[in-house]
Amino acid sequence: MSWWTEKRFRMIQNNLRDIDAGMDVEAYVETLKEFGANVCMVGCGGITAFHPTRLECQKTSPYLKDDFFGNLLRRCHENGIRVIARFDFSKTHIQFLTTHPEWFSKSIQGEPVLYNDTAAACVNGPYQQECSLQILEEVISNYPVDGVFFNMFGYQTRDYSGRYVGICQCESCRKRFALYSGGMELPTQENEEDPVYRKYQEFRKFTTQDLLEKIYRKVKELNPETAVCTYSSRYVDLVRSESNSAVDRPLPFWAMESESNVSFVQETFNNRFSSNCVINAVDIFYRFMGVSPYLNELRLYGDMAAGGNLDWCIIGGFETYPDKMNFEGTKRVFRFHKKYEDIFSRLQPCGEILLVNPAGDGEDARKEYLGIYKMLKEAHLPFEVMDGRETELLAEKADAYRVIILPGIKELPIKAAQALEKSGTVIIGTGLALEKDGTLLTKLFSVTLKEKLEPVRGSYMLTEPKSVFRHFGERDWVYLDKEYRYMEPEEGNRNYMPLISASMYGPPERCFGHEVTEQSCVSIREGKSVYFPWMPGQLYYSQGYEDFKNLFLDVLWKDGLQREPGQGGLISVEAPSCAEVLFHRCGEDKYLLQILNYSGFNGTTFSEPLPLEASFTFPGLEVKKAQCLEADGKRKIACDGKLKVPVKGLYKAVLITAKER
Repeated sequence: MSWWTEKRFRMIQNNLRDIDAGMDVEAYVETLKEFGANVCMVGCGGITAFHPTRLECQKTSPYLKDDFFGNLLRRCHENGIRVIARFDFSKTHIQFLTTHPEWFSKSIQGEPVLYNDTAAACVNGPYQQECSLQILEEVISNYPVDGVFFNMFGYQTRDYSGRYVGICQCESCRKRFALYSGGMELPTQENEEDPVYRKYQEFRKFTTQDLLEKIYRKVKELNPETAVCTYSSRYVDLVRSESNSAVDRPLPFWAMESESNVSFVQETFNNRFSSNCVINAVDIFYRFMGVSPYLNELRLYGDMAAGGNLDWCIIGGFETYPDKMNFEGTKRVFRFHKKYEDIFSRLQPCGEILLVNPAGDGEDARKEYLGIYKMLKEAHLPFEVMDGRETELLAEKADAYRVIILPGIKELPIKAAQALEKSGTVIIGTGLALEKDGTLLTKLFSVTLKEKLEPVRGSYMLTEPKSVFRHFGERDWVYLDKEYRYMEPEEGNRNYMPLISASMYGPPERCFGHEVTEQSCVSIREGKSVYFPWMPGQLYYSQGYEDFKNLFLDVLWKDGLQREPGQGGLISVEAPSCAEVLFHRCGEDKYLLQILNYSGFNGTTFSEPLPLEASFTFPGLEVKKAQCLEADGKRKIACDGKLKVPVKGLYKAVLITAKER
């Protein structure tokens, strides 16, 4: 068993600048211990070597006086701290442009892509294909590193300022793409309608994974106990992601980024683990100021609560970092994790709903997924998530849940589709799922999609029958927006929510003429599937009206879970929607109940949360004991049929001993 599989770790990443090569190693290690970190990630090679390299293909820091990386590694290991070496092969110093022009990317204009004193190196050029392996061999052969991480792995079409540099036009790309495509010329524009560009997208995915496989195999050949980590789920041991902020990022602000990123990995794979990095900085442009302490802690608690590794990042060293406001909060979370690391290393999800993440299917699908994710969280329904690209795993899990939700999933291979069709699981499609595969859509949902409703704006949905839509006793119409497709259900389907056509609008005197049509807004194949030919998730994520959530949840209870709210399942929750509840198995007859308090978030600002109370019953469990996990130890809490948990800060955890009924 490798070290990263045994327990979830606590890592701090210090993104080193050239000037940090003279950092006080002793003080650095003492600070790591003070935080409670047992892993660190520091710069090692690539753009800058922080060790005395003998290779001519990389440049050492001009501030390096000794073997900084080697000394740091030795002192960390002496203090029980593992070290992951950070590499960046996406660029190298411009001094190599004259001697090795074949290493570098070329812009649409045919020029090298420069930034400060660096030039972008191409995935297909000799630097990334050959020199990266030489650099890794030098480091792993000379230093007992515990892991390697690769920053900005793959193709880059924008520089650090966001300037578009386009599709690489270097000779290595030209030759390799021609070979891959059967003679095609490289595209110069990112046009989804262009078959050449679509082939280039395949090529880009293939070549990126091919290089990562080469690197992975090289690392394991040199030392199988060295963990490989980057922003990929293939040929890695640790899947990297980030919870980060950006000052120009469009709203809404996605607050639950840590939990969703970690679950995406932990609940998809058995042999890979999440390392979701909580970025302290407010933006890449503003690395020297941290986000709100409440946001920083919630992100770390999200990593921990979802069963991932704790991972936190600043630029430079601790002493030179000008904003120490988030240091104490980070220490608080790290120390809590350290105290109960055995529990957090055993978390296993126990949701009866699977939400499939349509990763790679575009922005509309992403928003549909996030909206459904938010609905389920606010309704306190335990669910699991998985990477929709892992279709073989989806086929294996087809019978493991009561409900599987496909939000905006564009396509499924035949094996996964057949497994879903044969399973006893209710399949729910939203966000025009399988819109482009009419045959499969009809097989799974017994509907045929027709033309788009145009214009959609001004249309409504009639909230009938009221026996299903119990949230809507006083609201008969809910507006429809974004996209809607007319559909033709098969005989035997039940159909809810008649579509109300748009009418005139303008002066009040002209606002009439709506008609209830024969079209419906949801179709049910009883006991098998539910289909929404519109975008409830995207509308809820983007526009926020609870009506979209309540329409979805009413159908989910009635035709998905097929029971009344509060009945069945392991746990039933009464809590405000700002309380995020997570419930995991953590050993034989052991369960961990966790609450994250988002009451201090107003949509843009994170401030001190309000105290709240959550109540729980356990229809599927016979509870023997409940204990609150506190910083100073466990404290017994009464659970006589109902468990009431007060939450005064950002986070609360309760360990429950229980047997399934």
